[in-house]
Amino acid sequence: MKRPIAIACAGLLLVSACGNGDSDAAAGGNDKKLVYFMAPNTTPTRYIQQDGPAFEKAIKALDPSVEVKFVNAGGDSNQQLQQANAAIAAGAKALVVVAADPNTSAGLLQAAEQAKVPVIGYENPPVKGTMYAQVIFDPEKVGEQQATYFAEQVSSGKLGAKPVKVSRQYGNKGDVYTTQMLAGQNKIIDPLIQSGDIQVVCEDYIKDWAPDNATKATEQCLTKTQNGVNAFFGFYDGITAGIIAALKGKNLNTPVYGGQNPELTGLQYMLTGDQQDNVLKAFSVEAEAAAKIALAAAAGQAPPADLVKDTIDNGAMQVPTAKLESTLIHLEDGKDPGDAVQKAVDLGIFTWAQICEGPAASTETCKTRNK
Repeated sequence: MKRPIAIACAGLLLVSACGNGDSDAAAGGNDKKLVYFMAPNTTPTRYIQQDGPAFEKAIKALDPSVEVKFVNAGGDSNQQLQQANAAIAAGAKALVVVAADPNTSAGLLQAAEQAKVPVIGYENPPVKGTMYAQVIFDPEKVGEQQATYFAEQVSSGKLGAKPVKVSRQYGNKGDVYTTQMLAGQNKIIDPLIQSGDIQVVCEDYIKDWAPDNATKATEQCLTKTQNGVNAFFGFYDGITAGIIAALKGKNLNTPVYGGQNPELTGLQYMLTGDQQDNVLKAFSVEAEAAAKIALAAAAGQAPPADLVKDTIDNGAMQVPTAKLESTLIHLEDGKDPGDAVQKAVDLGIFTWAQICEGPAASTETCKTRNK
């Protein structure tokens, strides 16, 4: 009677407790071809709504005999460790892990290493332990893409006289993605700070990348500066959504930059003009790459050489890494914002029907494109 429940949990990926008490090992789980996809939380939403289902679809296309199970850590590293231990006990042949908190993920890697179960890091991977491989959209390049566009706006005078007063909001402190994205941004932004073109009036790490935490940080910054901010520069669509919510609460039209890891809100706010840019990632491409790597790991083979061409130091080893390409889109004066957002549709990230809901529903773009 337990198995239908497990399948229901896997299909939904919504309940953070799914998989916590998984004890399929008692039912002969060690004889199964079993791979786990371990989501970190419900934010970002992509791991629940897109990556997880795309990963399972790719696995089934490559090897229908492999069963995929999903668990969601609810942002709790201890829970994710418990889920990993349960997966190992259930006979998992590989774990694909988006770390709930990379800062406290070493225990999961240690448990998997002791059990000789390979771990594949996914987008925001665990650190400071042994890993088989990882797949990411190169975070340093993403940061550079965001910052290059932002710097162009500063230099052009679009954001007003210099120094341009900027509030910066980063991702969860200590995350691999935060650290490397910030390094990429700072390559471009630091010279402008040193020259006096940019004055950073507020900067915050946003715990768990959560929109409500971004809203609180924005409100505090606006109070501190008496609304004296020329632009907000974020890290990801959930953060920019939180910034925009705070600005709308004060009826301010301060421009917001730094979208990436696209969520519906980010693309919708581009159509309304509230968000200026986004870095697109084809989630299905990453999921398919992870599926190929996971199957190689489960079979005891080396990571696929056509995918895994780089390495990244995770504090314990040089992790074989597949780095994927991302695409920057941005608004342009006098042009339909739908021209930029169309690229997200073309990549299969979202459909126009999905985008043209909520704040974007009444935009001219949606009236013409959502047919």
